[in-house]
Amino acid sequence: MKTFDWIIVGGGIAGISLSEILTREGHSVALIEKKNKLASATTREFHEWFHTGSLYTLLGDDMKTLKYILGSLDDLLEFYSSFPQMNLKPSNRGLEIIDNNKGWFNKNYINFKYRLKNRKLIIPWLYAVARSIALIDGIKKHDWLRRRAGILESVTSEYYLPIVKNLFKTMKSNKKFFKVQTTDFTTNSRFLLRDMIATASKNGLEIFTNNELLEVKNSDNFVIAKCSEKTFKAKNMAICLGGEIEKFSEHKIKKSYAPIAVVKNVSSEVESFVELDCFKKNCINIVTKGNSFGLIGGISLSKREDVEKYFDFMIKEHKNRSPNIEILQKYIGIKNEISKKKENRNYLFHINSSQRYKNVWSVIPGKFTLAFSMAPEFYRLVYKKNPRKFFNTYSDQGDFSHLIEDTIWEGIQKKE
Repeated sequence: MKTFDWIIVGGGIAGISLSEILTREGHSVALIEKKNKLASATTREFHEWFHTGSLYTLLGDDMKTLKYILGSLDDLLEFYSSFPQMNLKPSNRGLEIIDNNKGWFNKNYINFKYRLKNRKLIIPWLYAVARSIALIDGIKKHDWLRRRAGILESVTSEYYLPIVKNLFKTMKSNKKFFKVQTTDFTTNSRFLLRDMIATASKNGLEIFTNNELLEVKNSDNFVIAKCSEKTFKAKNMAICLGGEIEKFSEHKIKKSYAPIAVVKNVSSEVESFVELDCFKKNCINIVTKGNSFGLIGGISLSKREDVEKYFDFMIKEHKNRSPNIEILQKYIGIKNEISKKKENRNYLFHINSSQRYKNVWSVIPGKFTLAFSMAPEFYRLVYKKNPRKFFNTYSDQGDFSHLIEDTIWEGIQKKE
């Protein structure tokens, strides 16, 4: 039996990003996936909304999530710029997306529409909106060339005046919504994943699909992974199974359910947006996909039984705004997180050494965006050094496309 340096279980963004960074450093890796293609679960369902922190300017968590998101962008620029299709570039005033027909990112920016109608007497909401707008403006002006940390700190005196000005603007506005273009944008996730798999494969990655992990055990100083089709042996293992991680870990996974629908007949004049309200149940969004396609959604729900009610509300609201849209398919995106009892959501990545097995880790990426911080941090935790920043990369020329599952919306679009 061949002995690998690493077994990575789970072929989503967590497993793929760990496989790439480990093979980048010369380690032998077996990537195991129970389905016949990679990126076929959560990584297939999501909106492809790439977060730069804008959405988390409304959170009351002392900017903890915002700092993680900005830190992940910093790691993306530092550890992934060798990829030629990584078309996000730093400037002294924000980030710039370079035009590239196979680039990882699109200039499809997400617009925020903060609800003001019938909310003028809810002062905490108006303050939250004013603060959010000020912080988004700070992100837009952030000096990524010098990595200045002003926006990474808590709200300081430099934000007080903009917040007050924004507060007066929102109070004086007679519009239903206050609109702001954010720094968030969309990603071509399949280009990104194929490039990472192509590079990892050229660096020695071995991929085993249709192999479900059944049992983990230690033998001498090795980890043995018994799978449905084959048994694997390695010095180390990382389990990246999302909600199924509970089978092999001490951690309890909290699931949330995101109602999403694929739609067509979206007008070319419609921009990607999210309507934000102090009453969370009223929030909706759309991410446009070109050729009149889009994904509509809004919130994540803690109870699955509440999903259909929100579907009805969300579809009705979108049809009120765009009467011609046609619903092609509804589905539920499952989000897996490790959160404390009193936490509603926890968006951060988690890397935990197993208490059951030696040299085994469990990994939850939190969000797709955070994978580019999670993978370097995993390498730092294990090897006590940074991964290399400059290395040979390979862009997928079609050789690896068959390994990556289409997103749900892409699969539907191809059938239309």
